[in-house]
Amino acid sequence: MTRKVTTIILSLALLLAISWGFWERANRMSLSNAVEAAGQRDFYNLLNYTEQAQVSMGKFLASNSPRQQAVHLTEAWNQAAGAHLSLSQLPTPDIRLINISKFLAQTSDYSNYLARKLARGDELTKQEIKQLIRFRNEMEGLTKELHKIEDQVSNKTIRWSSYYGTRMPQPLKTIANLAVPVEGKPGPLDGFVRTDRHLKNLPTLNYDGPFSDHLEKRKPLGLTGSNISQNEAGRKATAFANDASNSNYNINSTRTSNGRIPAFAFNLIDKNRANVNVNIDVSKQGGQIISMLNTRPVDVPKLDANRVVERATSFLKAHGFDNMEPTYSIRQDNNQLITFAAKEDNIIIYPDQIKVKVALDNGEITGWDATQYYMSHNENRKIPEPKLTMEEARKKLSPQVKVDNTRLALIPLPGGIEKLCYEFSTKFDDTRYLIYINALTGEEEDILQIVDVPGGQLTM
Repeated sequence: MTRKVTTIILSLALLLAISWGFWERANRMSLSNAVEAAGQRDFYNLLNYTEQAQVSMGKFLASNSPRQQAVHLTEAWNQAAGAHLSLSQLPTPDIRLINISKFLAQTSDYSNYLARKLARGDELTKQEIKQLIRFRNEMEGLTKELHKIEDQVSNKTIRWSSYYGTRMPQPLKTIANLAVPVEGKPGPLDGFVRTDRHLKNLPTLNYDGPFSDHLEKRKPLGLTGSNISQNEAGRKATAFANDASNSNYNINSTRTSNGRIPAFAFNLIDKNRANVNVNIDVSKQGGQIISMLNTRPVDVPKLDANRVVERATSFLKAHGFDNMEPTYSIRQDNNQLITFAAKEDNIIIYPDQIKVKVALDNGEITGWDATQYYMSHNENRKIPEPKLTMEEARKKLSPQVKVDNTRLALIPLPGGIEKLCYEFSTKFDDTRYLIYINALTGEEEDILQIVDVPGGQLTM
């Protein structure tokens, strides 16, 4: 009897394994086909974009017309950006192509930087031309490696779907695979890996764009003093959270964060309210509150806009930020997020920004982000005197716009550059724009469109 029962159980187990094998095979084949199609699309997009970017950069180098050169650089900018996006979407979760990704991003940004320079009527330096030649040569090498991989894709040596594993207990997976084996094992991506290692050794790139190497190593300018202990950071975090909520918090957990601003990251629990916690980052250097987020749900709004700004402003002043002016705000889940910028001698200092989030039900401070402030604030910053009057700068505007307001502003530009400008609040038809005219040169540095959204404004 026992043997018979055992036989029945084993038969049922085998039948179950075989059934599971067929079911798993059907699921895996469906997923495999979808992943394979997406992988093929993204790979060939990557290949096409890299080829086109290489050609566009070559056309720039062969051209002697600044107008045509700007066109080819703009094309290279968009094509390298497309390659960067396609690479990020390739289904290769176990292979991190960090250096290729960085190279494509830098190529795109550098091409944009040079195109904008030509559009201003400036000449490119020999060093800039040399750097672009280097980018083109490296893009050519990447394209050749991609063509080698294309051969593997064509003859199915590489199947993109094979880079995803299945989640199944190992014993059942073994039985299922024995019952109905599924073809397709990871193929070699040596070309990707080899190119990624090679690009890691490229010389440092320094220019005025956001992907410049020297900016990745940029240190926060607004932090001073020596490093503090974890215990001292914890006391600062607790005091800040209690002040923001008028409550009583205890430290639940602590970890270290090694981002742009090395910090102690605390999770705090409210002793007075169940399921209310706060995450706070305190800089290791100087012990400054870099960020805070209270995740509690906020009830129906009761406070008006003026009251919210007053609450945020008084909180800033209580923590040593006296000369801050609200610039833009937006509503988020019954919270109002207000961006403040420093003000000095009637000049708005946009690089020195702090964002404060206020709960609209009771005025509690539910968010704080001073990252940009501590990255940019500099006690030794020297703001130049304007060389143009406001009226002289106004003449640089398009005659199509109507000016509503004007003020001086220090604005951040790519590459960590700061420029003193006249900020003209303008309107064209029913659309509002902020136009920034350099107060020293009269050059148009930037244009932002103001977009009204429910509960606030955004700039684009």
